[in-house]
Amino acid sequence: MKRIYVSLIALALSAIAFAQSTDKIKLANGQKIVVESTTDIQATLTMGMELTSTSASVNALEVKNSSPDNYIISNTLTKLKMNTNMMGQANNYDSENKSGNNEDISKVFDDKLNKPVDITIDNTSGLAVAEQKKQSQADVDETNATADIMKIFSDNASDDAIVSGAFEMVPKGKAIGDSWADTAISKEMKTIRTYTLKSISGNEAVIQSNVISTAVNKLNFQEMEFEVKSETKTNGEILTDISTGLVKKRTSVADITGSIQMMGQDMPISAKATSTNIYK
Repeated sequence: MKRIYVSLIALALSAIAFAQSTDKIKLANGQKIVVESTTDIQATLTMGMELTSTSASVNALEVKNSSPDNYIISNTLTKLKMNTNMMGQANNYDSENKSGNNEDISKVFDDKLNKPVDITIDNTSGLAVAEQKKQSQADVDETNATADIMKIFSDNASDDAIVSGAFEMVPKGKAIGDSWADTAISKEMKTIRTYTLKSISGNEAVIQSNVISTAVNKLNFQEMEFEVKSETKTNGEILTDISTGLVKKRTSVADITGSIQMMGQDMPISAKATSTNIYK
């Protein structure tokens, strides 16, 4: 009878899956990761103006150095294809066929292409602790409103976001169905992230993510300043290796609402952004 009782307890415990996760990201100096990303954006701007954009990019990450607390990882944009339409005007870019590229978009991305940027990440969270890129002239081009607006709707394309996105940790002892949360605050944005452990198979875990971000951005166009306020609600799924902290795939759908303050008036904006990131 005792043996049966013990067996039943063992069977019950085996049905509860706990994450046997690492407490630090495990990388080797010189290790390389390729990030393949696709993004689709559908936006409605002021006075009914429509913006649509599809993009596909490839980034090459490489571990340059490590310390007890951090990794230094270089991020290089190696390939980008983007098709954008705003107010009926096409603005396209293809890093592998530049003959038909839009001049304004080229000013932004030609300066970034094949130029490594070193990002330092915390090896217990995967979050960037220092963005070492200096702001280029293309980042603050006051004649490039289309590019500036695109940055608001695709903030996951920054160098530190791309590198940090390659990592996701599951806290030790979390069981399927458990949730945890964190908050990040910067000068322009506040982000609250909630995660739920959906499943575990071997070293692979599936995490559901729910993110709410509020932001205020300043845009300059033809000597006029605009303030863009936005709230983004993002639902997604993350496939990660809990033994290393390395993400294999991320998918997300973001619903964005907000307003552009222009000439003393608040004009509503809305957008939906769908993205997929695969890490190899």
